This record gives sequence, structure tokens and C-alpha cells, in this order.
Amino acid sequence: MKELLILSVDDDGRINSGRKNLIRVLKSFAGKKIILTIERKFNKRSTLQNAYLHGVVFAMIRERLLELGHEQARSKSWVKQAMKEAFLKDSIVIEATGEVLDGVRDTSSLTTSEMMDFIADMQQWAIEALDLYIPDPNEQTEIFN
Repeated sequence: MKELLILSVDDDGRINSGRKNLIRVLKSFAGKKIILTIERKFNKRSTLQNAYLHGVVFAMIRERLLELGHEQARSKSWVKQAMKEAFLKDSIVIEATGEVLDGVRDTSSLTTSEMMDFIADMQQWAIEALDLYIPDPNEQTEIFN
């Protein structure tokens, strides 16, 4: 059995909310060994951020890469993977050997602020590398006839 609880803790380390649920869950494991993992709760990227990421950022980069003759960009997944590899690298060092293992974070694991940073990095890169301006989500674009 696995339980997920969200607790609120004040500056002195006291539980503000969720204490009763914590006690209830601990009692349900009475007499058993348990593993207790505690981590800080972060707000995951929003659905609006995700829609903007795919519908605007990746789409504009893909279109510009195709204009520049990069046929790999025909694949939407290739564009997403390329951007993740460029801006969401994650490495660990195996201390015993000094070996470095490189990985790439999934966008689904990003917090809202990490997603904002990822988007800002791509916007900056697009300006410098592709001569492409990607508007912020709150910018209105005007179409002139």
C-alpha cells in the first residue's frame, strides 16, 4: 500500500495542515516497517504553459528550421527532443569512476518556473541562432491585411 499526503509545515517545522491524515496513515501501518520519503512540493508546469510550448514555441522553431532546409524538423518529436537536449540536460557523476552519465529531463517534470526558464532559453536561442522572434504568451500579435 502506498499513500500520498500533502502537508503544510510552518517556519518552525510544525505541521499546519494534514496532521490528522498523517496520523491516520501511520496508524494503518502499525506494527509494520515503512519507508517514509519527504520532498518539497512544487507546482508542476501548467496546462496553459504546455499548450504554449507545443502550439507556439516548438511549432515556430519547427517551421523556421524547415524554412532553413533542416528536414529533420519535419518530425515534431525531433524538434522537441532537440530542444530538450539543448536546454534540459541533466548529468550525474559516478564518484568511484569519475564517469559522467548524461540524460535529459522530461518537460512533464518541470515546475512552472523551470518551464518559464526553458521557454526563455529557447526564445533567446531562436533570436540568436534562427533570427526568429517567439512572442511571450501574453503578447498579442496583430495581423495586417
